[in-house]
Amino acid sequence: MQDVLAESDALVDELIAADFIVIGVPMYNFGMPSTLKAWIDNIVRVGRTFGFDRSRSGEPYWPLLAGQGKRVLLLSSRGDYGYDHRLRSSNHVEAGVMTALRYIGIESFERVAVEYDEFGDARLHASIAAAEGEVDALVTRLAAAMEPQGACA
Repeated sequence: MQDVLAESDALVDELIAADFIVIGVPMYNFGMPSTLKAWIDNIVRVGRTFGFDRSRSGEPYWPLLAGQGKRVLLLSSRGDYGYDHRLRSSNHVEAGVMTALRYIGIESFERVAVEYDEFGDARLHASIAAAEGEVDALVTRLAAAMEPQGACA
């Protein structure tokens, strides 16, 4: 038990130290893989990432990582297509990850997905190219935001 708790402590410490978290997650049967769920179970910790007090009126739970400016990039892959539109209600990957992270106070998310993996045709290649373009644009935006004001190239 002490080894398991030490592992969880290390994962929480790593999360607390991070400003930008990148999570790569394939969709497995409409949800996240068990390994990512296990990570979430290790970082959602009372007294570390969320507070709990039964005597607190109203809501006994509160996020401990709120207001720290943490950002998350979810890079996902999906065998089918249309999980942002026609199959939105079946996409439990992004929603599942974001729900848990919002619970502990992380509110800023970027999402990029590759679809058509099971098809392996031109649509998959187009989806990969589009996702790469989205990541490139995100990196450009992040780099520009990090430049000191008034810096010259």
